[in-house]
Amino acid sequence: MKTAGAGDLDQRIRIEAKTRVEDEGGGAAEGWALVATVWAQVWPVSGRERAEAQQVEATTMMRFKVRRRAGLDAGMRIVWQGRAHNIRFVADAGPRVPFLTIDAEAGVAL
Repeated sequence: MKTAGAGDLDQRIRIEAKTRVEDEGGGAAEGWALVATVWAQVWPVSGRERAEAQQVEATTMMRFKVRRRAGLDAGMRIVWQGRAHNIRFVADAGPRVPFLTIDAEAGVAL
């Protein structure tokens, strides 16, 4: 795949982080909080099906290229076209490279 330029970032994605929300009963629930909505270049890397609990589950590994930003890690997720993708790897080629490449997987729990 060719190197992405700013014009190739043509898909809107949401980057979200896990958060704990206290409830009025003194307990807490986990949820997702918006970190940023950014432009990305998106393409599939791989896909597979597996049988689990007598059901077939499809997983898809996608690659997202975004403008460089700090604070992204494997505990976050990307929501693209209404589907959550758990971040598996953030490739950072150094501060001189203006983009980050993120591999994220849909169809599996974080």
